[in-house]
Amino acid sequence: MPYLIIEHLEELRDWVLLEYRHASEWWGDKLIFTNVEEHERGELAKLGGVIPQSVTEFPFDRSKLIVLDPFAEEELKPEDIQEDTLIVVGGILGDIEFTGKTKKFITEKMEGVKARHIGSVQFSIDGSAIVAKLIAEGKRLEEIEYEEHPTIKLDEFSEITLHYAVPKLDGKLLLTPGLIDLQKRELGYTEVDDEISDEELIEFFEGKRDI
Repeated sequence: MPYLIIEHLEELRDWVLLEYRHASEWWGDKLIFTNVEEHERGELAKLGGVIPQSVTEFPFDRSKLIVLDPFAEEELKPEDIQEDTLIVVGGILGDIEFTGKTKKFITEKMEGVKARHIGSVQFSIDGSAIVAKLIAEGKRLEEIEYEEHPTIKLDEFSEITLHYAVPKLDGKLLLTPGLIDLQKRELGYTEVDDEISDEELIEFFEGKRDI
């Protein structure tokens, strides 16, 4: 089985950590985090290998690297992946639209690497890790189910719609474990005097603000 590298490019907030934990459940000891600051190493070492340097700086054999980049021309295929392949995912919280962050911060800095996409929809970090694992195990991209912008019920009266696609396996939505509880904590217990506006909610779901 190849390795998965997550190039850590976000502050290690609760949402990011949940996605990293889910990726670790799928990849186990084949998961490596790069570009990790000293104060974050202890937490991420519980989930996988940790390298302080960026993947763009570390002397990996770049012929063995595949960067998952939405702007790549070719899709990721099982035959692209060998036992010693290192698949690189950007540890980046997505926006509503693709913004080219992976290309800017990773692909363009690594001459000689292969770039591959995993479709026209946007996945979360852990969603991308899952899709990569399924392809590494022999599935083709068109065989992988997903639901785009799924609506998740928080309780009897409240629900959220995620701004990305979530992969499915045997019809089951592979949602990030703990995400619903996190949303309940962050959105369900505000004081009356501290109402959250619709605009603030939209920005929260787009990853542009904390609440």
